[in-house]
Amino acid sequence: MLTTNQLAGRWLITATALVLVLIPVLNLAQGAAPEGSVNLSSMTDHIGYMLRVTARLAFGLLLLAYLARPIWQLSGQGKTLLNLRPYIGLAAALSHTVHFGYVCVYLAVTEEPTSWVTLVFGGAAFALLWAMALTSNSAGRRKLGVWWRRLHLTGMHYLWLIFMQTFVAQALFASSHWARAMSVLGLIALAVRASAWLAQRLRRTA
Repeated sequence: MLTTNQLAGRWLITATALVLVLIPVLNLAQGAAPEGSVNLSSMTDHIGYMLRVTARLAFGLLLLAYLARPIWQLSGQGKTLLNLRPYIGLAAALSHTVHFGYVCVYLAVTEEPTSWVTLVFGGAAFALLWAMALTSNSAGRRKLGVWWRRLHLTGMHYLWLIFMQTFVAQALFASSHWARAMSVLGLIALAVRASAWLAQRLRRTA
C-alpha cells in the first residue's frame, strides 16, 4: 500500500506532466496558423516560448529539491518537503527532458549553429540529470553506495550552475524580468545551502 508521501509524489509528477501537456496546446491554439498553412515564424515563437516555460518550471522544481535538506537542517521544519524530494527531482527531470526535446526541435527548425562549449557543458547537464533520475530510488542507492551521494550532490550543483549561467546572461543582456527573478531565487537558494553547510560544520567542531 502506498504511503502518503508516495501518493503526494505521484500526484506531483502527474500534475507536472499535465502542465507540460496543456501549456503548449493552449499556446498553439492562440497562435494557430490558417488551415493548410505552416507559419514557421509562429512555430519558432512557440518553440522559444516553450523553451522558456520548461526551463523555468524545471529550475523552480530543482530549487525545491535543492533547498529541502538545508531548510530542514536550519529550522527543523519542512520534513514533508524533504520526504518528497525524490519526487520533486523526478518532476524536475520530466520538465527538463521536455525542455531537451524543444531544444532539439529548435535546432532542427532554425538550423542555428551550436558551439562545442554548449554541446559539452549542456550535454553534461542532461546526462547528470538523467543519471540522477534513474538512480533516484533505493535500488540505485544500494548499487552506487558512496557514489550515490556524490552523483546527486555534484549533479544538483552542476544543474544549478548551468541554469544560473543562462538566467544571469538573460538578465544582463536581454533585460528579462523572469531571468532576473530566477537569478535572485537561485542566489538565495545557494545562500541557504551555504548557511546550512556552515551550521553543520560549526556543530561538528563545537
